[in-house]
Amino acid sequence: MSVTAYPVQRPAKQIRMRASVIVENDGKSFHAYCPAFPGLHVDGSTIDEALQNAKEAASVYVSSLLMHGEPLPLGPDCSVLKDEQIPSVPPGALLSYLELQWTSLSTSGIS
Repeated sequence: MSVTAYPVQRPAKQIRMRASVIVENDGKSFHAYCPAFPGLHVDGSTIDEALQNAKEAASVYVSSLLMHGEPLPLGPDCSVLKDEQIPSVPPGALLSYLELQWTSLSTSGIS
């Protein structure tokens, strides 16, 4: 009798994150950035568009971290199912939060 070995696939896990997003008026457009994600800067013609662009960029950013086994930048500006502190916000800027959720087969980098 022979036994066939099949690769074991980990069950998919849901990951929910909360990240701070700061939106500032930038003349005729709006600039949004996530302090927890260095280099993540986007814009939009409206506040909602800037927030949506930040959400999409953050999702790609975090997916790349997970895919490459890098740790998530957890802290005061980014949390996984934890309360977070409110970051300092420049005068005249808007503070908003992104709720990101996706299915991942690997959760390496999450502590």
